[in-house]
Amino acid sequence: MRKLLFQASLTPLIFLLLGWVPPAAAQAPLRSGLSRDSLVRVYDSRTIYGYGDKYIMGGKQLPFRKLKTEFISGVTNDLYRQGRHDRVVSRVLSITSVAALVGSVVLNKNARAGSIALQVVGIGLNFSSLRFNKKSTELVDRALWLRNKDVLLGER
Repeated sequence: MRKLLFQASLTPLIFLLLGWVPPAAAQAPLRSGLSRDSLVRVYDSRTIYGYGDKYIMGGKQLPFRKLKTEFISGVTNDLYRQGRHDRVVSRVLSITSVAALVGSVVLNKNARAGSIALQVVGIGLNFSSLRFNKKSTELVDRALWLRNKDVLLGER
């Protein structure tokens, strides 16, 4: 019981002490020679962020294909290329899914079993397309995050 009271009284003290420590971001040194204002300018003009399926840099919209030139380092370039590949696979699966579903409607009048099979294939292809699209988005977002970190803090 006594040990429990001791632990209970230490918990608020630990939180109080942790509250006095500045956040890690405040302790991180800025890139050599950069002031806070110049860092804000770099952030506003050179970082890229996604807005739905569009990408924005410096207030201007970039199409997905133009992102290719923004990834220079090995890791970000690899992530972008894999994301681009998964995006192409997603689009192919999506188009194939629509073709299968349209084919099932056409076959519905003559071959009921074939129509149902094409519907199942179309739905399966659509789910696969969604999976590849999600993976593509995650990879490109990760590449953008790493690129923006390199732009702001310098490559390591």
